[in-house]
Amino acid sequence: MNPLLKRLYDFCPVSFQNLLLTGYSAILDRQRYAGKYDSFKKSMAQTQWHSLDELKEFQDEKLRIIVNHAFKTVPYYREIFDRRKLKPGDIKTQNDLNKLPLLTREDIKRNFKHLISSDFNHRKLKYGHTSGTTGSPLEIGYDDSVVYATYAALDRQYEWAGCRLARNGDRIAVLRGNVIVPLSQKSPPFWRHNKLHNQLMLSSFHLSPQNLPFYMEEVEKFSPAVLDGYPSTLYVLAKFLKNNARKYPARAAISSSETLYDFQRETIEESFQCKVFDYYALAERNVFATECDRHEGHHLCMEYGISEILDRNNEPLPKGQSGWLVGTSLHNFGMPLIRYVTNDMTALREQNCSCGRELELMEDVTTKAEDTLTLRDGRMISPSVLTHPFKPLNSVEASQIIQKEHDRIIIKVVPRQDYSQADTAHLIREMKARLGDDVRVEIQMVDQLERSSSGKFRWVISEVPLGI
Repeated sequence: MNPLLKRLYDFCPVSFQNLLLTGYSAILDRQRYAGKYDSFKKSMAQTQWHSLDELKEFQDEKLRIIVNHAFKTVPYYREIFDRRKLKPGDIKTQNDLNKLPLLTREDIKRNFKHLISSDFNHRKLKYGHTSGTTGSPLEIGYDDSVVYATYAALDRQYEWAGCRLARNGDRIAVLRGNVIVPLSQKSPPFWRHNKLHNQLMLSSFHLSPQNLPFYMEEVEKFSPAVLDGYPSTLYVLAKFLKNNARKYPARAAISSSETLYDFQRETIEESFQCKVFDYYALAERNVFATECDRHEGHHLCMEYGISEILDRNNEPLPKGQSGWLVGTSLHNFGMPLIRYVTNDMTALREQNCSCGRELELMEDVTTKAEDTLTLRDGRMISPSVLTHPFKPLNSVEASQIIQKEHDRIIIKVVPRQDYSQADTAHLIREMKARLGDDVRVEIQMVDQLERSSSGKFRWVISEVPLGI
């Protein structure tokens, strides 16, 4: 939602906010479910049952197309091909990808304009941001095809969970990071309604013990078949039910954007009497992985992108061994990302899923270890919603949030050369917009961020006990 529309939204009474949410969703629908969406959906319904060899052939065919396009229309890749004395025909299969260099976040930042295809007007591309597990913002451009492919993959995840998404879909209660309720609001309703999609949009910023009874009262009144949210926000509701010896029967819980811990899955499934279907999707839109009803790992959406698992020497690892996840988009012709290095580590499972699909299985991502903040008023804030203030700041190399007290957080920032006081003011203002004006936000400039003895990085660290 653009800033002007957001200001209008904040000014309106609740009834008009519901109308604005519904209208905004109608606009998004035209972007997500038009064009090639039906074609992608139909294709994925068929290819999910293809053999592994057929899936690899599908990937290789799409790879040849994207490589040829990148060579002809993307200055960054043309320069790489010329420097390495390569032609598009030298990349026939994914086994040839090692002829090309890896693409890092820093490469994208340095060469952003040169990564955009000349076939596209850069003003007409869509742009998204990601903070990643290091808190270092990154902007990515993509065309309409990526949007259609993404929502076809998400739609398939919902179908695997026995549910329906979008228009005429199931009733869904959503607990994600959008600020849909003013933070200053102290009494219900802590939710809004998207009537177009039968969605109850629950605020992730008012999850305090005194508010949770109101949440569950509204959930039971709305009677959703599906709960969709971050693992940490779904867990807050589930733990409230468990603490009060209550249950709410749902058909499925859909989680993403954070590591789903075993204790969270167990509590969510116990309290909502359904299975959790977790999915992994990069904002860079080149890796998508989803759980089927067997829950034996995350099926890589091989029609969406090519995934490599590499060791520290950038050599491919066999199945069963953990390494860095590297992704290549098969559909982003606006800004092709070939061999993009993520900040995540995982492994491919050696065995196939008992569901019969030969889409490769990916282990859980192992580098996301973040905490939930507990504020003095009892509200519990998910780490994922704290990424939003960083997303427009390309001047931040990396960051880390440390909660020292209920009303005090420290943000450690590794600044880039163009970092300014305006960026500090932005971080403080946007954090307070999510946490409250009574929370002290301190910005500390550092040269580097600490890691654990095992080399793992935690973006959000809370030294305050979780208030559940």
